[in-house]
Amino acid sequence: MYRRILVALDGGVAAEAGLEQAILIAQASDAEVEVIFVLDISAPFLDVAGADPVRMAENLTTAAEGVLAAAATKLDRARVRFTTCLSGRSGIEQGIAETIAAEADAWSADLIAMGNNGNHGPSGPRMGEIARKVMARTSQPLLLARAQVDRGHAPSEAHRRAG
Repeated sequence: MYRRILVALDGGVAAEAGLEQAILIAQASDAEVEVIFVLDISAPFLDVAGADPVRMAENLTTAAEGVLAAAATKLDRARVRFTTCLSGRSGIEQGIAETIAAEADAWSADLIAMGNNGNHGPSGPRMGEIARKVMARTSQPLLLARAQVDRGHAPSEAHRRAG
């Protein structure tokens, strides 16, 4: 069974579904959970005309800390052992997926859980870009959770935005 589960959060409802699944698995197998939020603080992301990049980075950090705090509360209530990790990615040398895979290796995770908004093609849902890249860069099993989305709202509308 799984002993160490890495959960990647991004503030979206699909990632929350991944956390919920990780909690169920952790409770059943007495596993420890590490929750990671990878901030994208790269220059191209913060290069918005008229925006203060320092303030944007601060807002993103505050939002990420709130997501991690909410996850900590859920894990604590579920009586699951956990740690949290806020990882800032700056520059283009290591992307979000690479950061998640590297943390899974460094922490010796034996399962990675994350949400998957995916795109919808002619044949139905497809795996999202970050999930696909994590899968390509790790040997650990990958649990992908999809959120139950209200038909009146697109998955991207459910994400909280820092601004």
